[in-house]
Amino acid sequence: MTTQIFTSVVNRPDFVETQYRLFKTFLKDEDWQFNVVDDSMEESITEEFKSVCDIYGIKYYRKPQNPNKKFDNPLAGARHATETIQWTYDTIIKEKHDEDMVLFCDSDMFLLDEFSIEEYIKDEVIAGSLQVRGPIEYIWNGIMFFNMSEITKIDPDLNFSDGNVEGNMTDIGGHLYYWFLKNNVKFKNVNEGGTTPDDCPEYPEEYNGISLVFGNNDDMWTKPEGGFSFELHLENKFLHYRAGTNWHTQSSWKTKEDPIRKKAEVFKQIIKDFI
Repeated sequence: MTTQIFTSVVNRPDFVETQYRLFKTFLKDEDWQFNVVDDSMEESITEEFKSVCDIYGIKYYRKPQNPNKKFDNPLAGARHATETIQWTYDTIIKEKHDEDMVLFCDSDMFLLDEFSIEEYIKDEVIAGSLQVRGPIEYIWNGIMFFNMSEITKIDPDLNFSDGNVEGNMTDIGGHLYYWFLKNNVKFKNVNEGGTTPDDCPEYPEEYNGISLVFGNNDDMWTKPEGGFSFELHLENKFLHYRAGTNWHTQSSWKTKEDPIRKKAEVFKQIIKDFI
């Protein structure tokens, strides 16, 4: 049994390096591997990902591309992200790591404190951040833990599709609801409480004197003064940058440069204290 960490990427090779260095600093598991699933659409960025993975000994996978698909808006991008997670699970995790402990996290999710994936998930089947749509409960795709030996014994076929579930529109992972229901499995909520939508990540207001005040939905993605929208998960052990691929900004979606430069600068200030 090993610990396997997966993330899928479309841009920001610098995030891969930062993720790896933070895992190396804080992860307590003895036998672990960081895996990057490359879903980028530009050859230059693909080469950057390959280079970073080669330098740090990161396992690199290239997801097959469909040149006829267009991803020119956030909704199309979300659907594509669903396909990437499903491909990664079916092709790699289920086939090659059916007895391992697995963390699948967003490419802008960063470990900031000592943590053991094995210890956290060894007595559970699946853990993740609670999502609620009406009566439908499932886990958010940004941070998912899988005890694959248990999942393999119960039912290895997980469906990460979004869309209509019992008349409720769900985000990525919504169809996991049916797996939990069918197999009578309760997932562990990484954010304490775990019963209502209010049991959600924390939004820090400041860091070492730097204001991080959370803004409203209109401002938080476009105006630094409206808030940087960083999230903290799992007792503040994981920092979620949020929208690291720029999916929220159609004009610059999937571009290499973050349109909110001040947010990127603040992030660098924070991370330098941990690496």
